Amino acid sequence: MANDGSRTIDVEALEKSIDEKLRSDSPLSAKCCIFKVPEVLRRHKPEAYQPDVVSIGPFHHQSGKKFEHMENVKHWYLKNLLSRLGVSLKTLIERIDVVEFGREARGLYADPLNELNQNDFIEMMILDGCFLLELFWRCQINNLKLFLTTIEDVNAEVELGIGMQQVDAWNQILDIDNDSIFNMHCMVQYLCHDLLLLENQLPWFVLERLYSLTIGLGKPNPQTSLIHLVLSFFSTVSSLAQHCACYSSCSQNNILHILDLIRRTIVDPFEECKSSTNTETNLLSATILSEAGVEFKQGSIDGNIMNIDFKNGVLTIPKLAIAELTEPLFRNLIAFEQCYHHCEHKVTSYALLMSNLIASSKDAHFLRKKEILSNWLSAEDAFSFFDKLYSDTLLRDFCYGGLCAEVNEYHKHRRNKWRAKLKRDHCSNPWKIISLVAAFILLVLTTLQTAFTIQQYYFPR
Repeated sequence: MANDGSRTIDVEALEKSIDEKLRSDSPLSAKCCIFKVPEVLRRHKPEAYQPDVVSIGPFHHQSGKKFEHMENVKHWYLKNLLSRLGVSLKTLIERIDVVEFGREARGLYADPLNELNQNDFIEMMILDGCFLLELFWRCQINNLKLFLTTIEDVNAEVELGIGMQQVDAWNQILDIDNDSIFNMHCMVQYLCHDLLLLENQLPWFVLERLYSLTIGLGKPNPQTSLIHLVLSFFSTVSSLAQHCACYSSCSQNNILHILDLIRRTIVDPFEECKSSTNTETNLLSATILSEAGVEFKQGSIDGNIMNIDFKNGVLTIPKLAIAELTEPLFRNLIAFEQCYHHCEHKVTSYALLMSNLIASSKDAHFLRKKEILSNWLSAEDAFSFFDKLYSDTLLRDFCYGGLCAEVNEYHKHRRNKWRAKLKRDHCSNPWKIISLVAAFILLVLTTLQTAFTIQQYYFPR
């Protein structure tokens, strides 16, 4: 016992209380890659990080009735999958090696998950993983059916490696006509939103392990890779199709989860900008740069959105489609880059650069006219999207430092501004060009006439 004069303190009880809370190991695994979004980022737009229709993994597992319908769909999908495989649930569990499976998966979440015992956690991994695989297969069959129904090319079935008869058979086996997800046109988009949230991820190895158990067993097309299957699902949303089309250029090794895969399709084909060692991050807005003589041009439609280039006064920017899913996707990609220490800040760099260029709705409208922004929202919404996208983030190794330095140097030279003013004021349309040429010819003729008159006056014949 210890006495401070007015109170008695039980030192042994205090020691025991503190000792029980001490840990010999870190509360976070060094391998963790699935995080809860830090509050400092979440506060700017909380709904961008919250699932709407489905909970995947443990972070939103306790959300009550909000996801009750989709939980029922998960169990229906699992039963359908087991029936197709012709195996019992016990056999599936035994093939997984659940002890190592659960230990490895739990270590990838940046949270102790003390409220979940091992059995509940493994059950969640199996149920959610099988749900995702079944969802992706069903989406592919549904898309094939829609495609083959509308296409007139007789060679399409040969190129796809699957015919309409097979698609119809799989449609019946999967009972897609009675699937509530595919009976509601909006549901796939809602699911795309939820499956791209940082807090709503499943470890990639879980999907791979479950996928490997289904190879050749109850799969519509055994030749389809897991990566292709996942990206085919997200390609159904127009604003995501542009990114998914670049998957052949992305690294396919050590994928962490679905959000990481989508990030790779965006950043891996990215050709590193000139001199990333340059730390200059400031850049004037698009309209100001345009008035100063910088020409804006749409980059390759098939190219990666991050491949922005500046050469001979021309700033080339690949087209970006801004739709409902774009902001949640970018916010979660940035959150992932901020939390995962192995990530380069490439998406964060892109967000900062575009935020500099789009300083007002006027800039958004200007880039839309240049077909650099394909904005399905209003110009004001496009400005708001970039305005605080990177707020409260730490930017490490800005990818566009060299580019910003080149553009700013170009902006300093007055001759570029004069050239731009001449082009804008006198060469913006054919009539102004004709007027300018006519005025120039008139000036030349007047000068010649004046010179001739002077010559006649001082040097008469």
